[in-house]
Amino acid sequence: MEFTRPVINAYESSDMIMYGNYVDEEYSEVIDTSLYSDQLDVPRSEYEETQTILTDNCSQYGITATCFDTYENLLWVGNQLGYVSSYYSADMQKYTMFRVHSDEEIRSLLTTDSTLLVLTPTTLRCQMRRGLPIFTHNTENLNEMQCIIQLGRSQDTILMGGHQEKLIEFNLNLCKETNIINAGENGCAILRQNANRTVCCGDPTGVIKLRDPRNISKIIYTVEAHTGSLSDFDVHDNLLVSCGFNNTHGSMELDQFLVVHDLRMMRSVSSIPMIIEPFLLRFMTSYSSRIAVVSTIGQCQLVDTVALSEQDMNLYQMTGAEEGAMALSMDVSPSSQAIIIGDNVSTLHLFTTASSQFNTLARDTIFAQPMEPLPCGPINVTDELADYSNIPLPHCDGPLASELPEKFLNKIYRKTPSIDMNILSTMKMKGTVGYAPNPNNRKRNQVAYFNTITGSQNNNNHNQSNDEECESSPFVAIPRRYRKIDLKFKSEDFDYEQYNKTGFSGLESNVPNSYCNPMLQVLYFLDPLRKILMSHICQEEFCLSCELSFLFYMMNKSKGAPCHSGNFLRALRNAHDATALGLILPEHNNAEMKNKINISILIQNWNRFILHQIHLELLRSKKDLTDEQGKFIFKDTDFPSIGGQQVRKKIKNKEEDNNETEITRLFGCKQLHINKCLKCNHEFSKQSNLMVCNLVYPESNDEKSKSFCDLLQQSICPKQTTSTWCERCESFQQTLQNRTLKSLPAILTVNCAIESKQNKDFWKQQMDIMIKQAVTKSGDQKTAPNTPTSFNKPCRYGSNCTRHSCRFMHPGQVPAVSETNNSMSLSQLYYTHSWLPLSIKAELEPDGELKLSKYDEEVDCKSSNIYDLHAVVCYIHEDRKNLVSIVNVGKAYHEHISASNPSPQWYIFNDISVSPVIGQEAVWFSLDWKIPCILYWVSRNNEVSINVDASEPVITAKVFTESVYLNSSSNSNDVILDEEIPKPGELVAIDAEFVTLNQEESELRSDGRLATIKPVQMAVARISCIRGEGPNEGKPFIDDYISTQEQVVDYLTKFSGINPGDLDISKSSKNLTTLKSTYMKLRYLVDNGIKFIGHGLYNDFRMINLMVPPEQVIDTVTLFRLPHQRNVSLRFLAWHFLGNKIQSLTHDSVEDARAALQLYQCYKTLEADGTLQAKLEELYICGKEMLWVVPGE
Repeated sequence: MEFTRPVINAYESSDMIMYGNYVDEEYSEVIDTSLYSDQLDVPRSEYEETQTILTDNCSQYGITATCFDTYENLLWVGNQLGYVSSYYSADMQKYTMFRVHSDEEIRSLLTTDSTLLVLTPTTLRCQMRRGLPIFTHNTENLNEMQCIIQLGRSQDTILMGGHQEKLIEFNLNLCKETNIINAGENGCAILRQNANRTVCCGDPTGVIKLRDPRNISKIIYTVEAHTGSLSDFDVHDNLLVSCGFNNTHGSMELDQFLVVHDLRMMRSVSSIPMIIEPFLLRFMTSYSSRIAVVSTIGQCQLVDTVALSEQDMNLYQMTGAEEGAMALSMDVSPSSQAIIIGDNVSTLHLFTTASSQFNTLARDTIFAQPMEPLPCGPINVTDELADYSNIPLPHCDGPLASELPEKFLNKIYRKTPSIDMNILSTMKMKGTVGYAPNPNNRKRNQVAYFNTITGSQNNNNHNQSNDEECESSPFVAIPRRYRKIDLKFKSEDFDYEQYNKTGFSGLESNVPNSYCNPMLQVLYFLDPLRKILMSHICQEEFCLSCELSFLFYMMNKSKGAPCHSGNFLRALRNAHDATALGLILPEHNNAEMKNKINISILIQNWNRFILHQIHLELLRSKKDLTDEQGKFIFKDTDFPSIGGQQVRKKIKNKEEDNNETEITRLFGCKQLHINKCLKCNHEFSKQSNLMVCNLVYPESNDEKSKSFCDLLQQSICPKQTTSTWCERCESFQQTLQNRTLKSLPAILTVNCAIESKQNKDFWKQQMDIMIKQAVTKSGDQKTAPNTPTSFNKPCRYGSNCTRHSCRFMHPGQVPAVSETNNSMSLSQLYYTHSWLPLSIKAELEPDGELKLSKYDEEVDCKSSNIYDLHAVVCYIHEDRKNLVSIVNVGKAYHEHISASNPSPQWYIFNDISVSPVIGQEAVWFSLDWKIPCILYWVSRNNEVSINVDASEPVITAKVFTESVYLNSSSNSNDVILDEEIPKPGELVAIDAEFVTLNQEESELRSDGRLATIKPVQMAVARISCIRGEGPNEGKPFIDDYISTQEQVVDYLTKFSGINPGDLDISKSSKNLTTLKSTYMKLRYLVDNGIKFIGHGLYNDFRMINLMVPPEQVIDTVTLFRLPHQRNVSLRFLAWHFLGNKIQSLTHDSVEDARAALQLYQCYKTLEADGTLQAKLEELYICGKEMLWVVPGE
């Protein structure tokens, strides 16, 4: 080992430079982007690139290491030439610069209390911050060194690693290596430490080893983050986040997701999708859950590990660098107010917040002594441009002549604004305190600006979103059937019949992402699609097609009761494509964030996604079934090289058929894209399958009449000229693009896309033109709506009236328009005449041209292709934003619910509310509060052959024998034999336990009541079923723990018996399986008529999303309950009737199910003896005396 301590001579020249309070232009080139901020009309972001500096004029050497000082407001930078530079504060004033090695690059930098440690491939250098070297350490153990960290809380010990098999502990006080640890054959490329709890060592193969800081040789846990290579990782609190590459089919591919591991559970909890290609990352420690991620091309994205579906786009790009610059290093300041990125052309890019400070608790930095100022030269008194402010004035002890005396000073306070009359008119007094409902005409903490022109206060915010532009008046009369329903979160106490008197099922809306409920109703009432989905069952855990099948089964069996779509929405949250498309709403209850969400665009994107996802899942099942074929059979299509052109054509047709599913045959519209170069007339074409058509509106507003059929025709088969690549010209040329159709779909799906004001104005304009034509045609010119009336009745209160919506005449008010004849007839015209037709006629020409027109039963022949409007999804513009669907329910569905009139009928589905309406209401839109989003048309003539069984899917007993547990260490029950499977009519006791995914959120209302604004979200954690009859009575045959991919907030161990780790695949010793596997077991029992015994089964089945007929449910809550009395807990019932004390420490679902079975047997005995009523009365007397508490509790 060689150790050198240099002798410092202050009078000798060296390569060390220290800077004072000035910037040397020879060594830095600063580009301040704030100089141009006034010329750009760009809103200020959270971070802005405030400094771009070319370091040391060495553009050919990249910046390999960056580090913010943890003690002072300094930034340290190392490059490939062996130089280290430092910069002071966010102004990037150069502080020091020195050279560490003559021919090696800087690999890592580390700051301690009094020194700076610099690591090169073979050398460790210790320097003072002012640039004076303290010692240099280099031995044979230092070879290809890469990283360095401070070990534990000790200021004396550091740990070094690199591309070798050794980890080196080094003592700074003794200046020697104290321990050598074997790092493995792959070495250690990255070192991180987690709050002195673990030392994380990442190797180039994508493996991260967690070591004990007290004993580095001890490996606590190994994380296999990436299958290819590790690019970077960071650790903070209990989370470890990494990025890297995956090995796919022998090639390295960039992982587009950040992999997140929870160090408490020692398993991967989630993956964060990235817009950029992640290369470097750091935790922003002041935010605890925020990460800064940088790509190779200098893009920086800020993501949150808690709110994964973050709506704000925190994306930044480094500017001012040369073209092709690549990021090599990055760091985040301890205050998280600054981010530094170093690239390969020796340029630093500093991103800061408005209050930029590297270290919030930084100590003072020692600067060089400033130069003595030069004496000020003479100033000519006749110089008008002379700067006299540079001459300091002497300090004055007395008052200045410019100061105003106190008698002219007076404090003026802001006047208290007057209380709104709406509040005064509804205010109730309790003593000296008055309270009233909030009229919601002003945001929280908002102050109205005084309008100097009109002399009034303006409360209107003109910079609202497109949704708020719809509201043209302060009050819009929205019918009750369209409004969002306030659902009480304790559903068993809620009266659903007041909203749904039909036999069709509504969907509950108190679950996250339930905005898609209207579309679920539309898909259910598409009879061919429903049959396709209900015949589909696969083994994928998060298959949306399977979950739709289970949901449709519930809706078939519900008989008008509302259904819970939690399992489908759970699978939707775990669909990566849905997360990437932004279809998962943020879970936090942020009103401002929710107002930014355009729910109209969201549901249209969801419509396109769900059809594409069902197609992919059915195609995957189809290919899996094809792979299970039998022996080899020679076919000429399997050997295209032997056959001719006819065989190759047959192969092409076969491939197209293999990629087809029932979804493409139902919704697919085969299009032929014909592109023709306008220069060389070269023509080429390709074929595609259109499942959802977006309406394309004309760009110019020429106020010409245009029918909806013409607009739809141009949207399906557009013609346009654009610049594309021509293979014959070998350049970009103007190309005429034309689309023709080869076939018509059985179901035509249209996204209206009228979110923009221009598209909405086009729709309104066409409606107005149509009404004018109707008025002209009828010759009735008396429908002009602007004729004032003279019989307005004056208000009895006159100018003292305080009623907000008073319809009577007030002094000084302009007479209102008559609502009796003129405007009533006009509104009737808008209601009876719709621009959107109920039926359209489609004709497909031999050349592929499509012709659409409105269908008239009296004029058009019946042999054409007729499309009837089947469903409309509308956006209802109100304060809470709502979506409803209006569906034409067919005859078969009415026969299924045994309706008295089985003819087709239109219904409005608004979550749990189902209301019958006439067909004209489906095509009537006011466009101020009712806006169309999605249209579904069903062909009247084209029948598509669907190769599915019309009956519901049959779940066999194989679900018990083929169930696979996720963890290999499970102590599963004995395999149930075929003869042990419960037979129809037999008894099974059941109980389920749940965990919490998010906490309940409540708010205190103005009248003092506590209202729930966001219910607690539960997830099934354990399901147990006990045999109720036979020789194995009382023994469990299902005791499954349900694995969850979502983060659990509270395991509720006291009430559920679930401990942390029980649901973790890597730790659990329980029978851990998927929810879908256990769900199919329960479905088999329900389908075979098994009778379930349990306590409080309504809530259990609701959370499991299982619809069980009432005749198959035996609930001990209702058995042991007197009319109009409280429900009795299972624990008290077991103690009173059985003498057993259950749930003493924690809950056990097997114990609870067994107790419910014994209580049912006791109930049958008491009923047979005729003493049931007396025993129930005795139960309530005993319960009241003991306050319903078990003795010894």
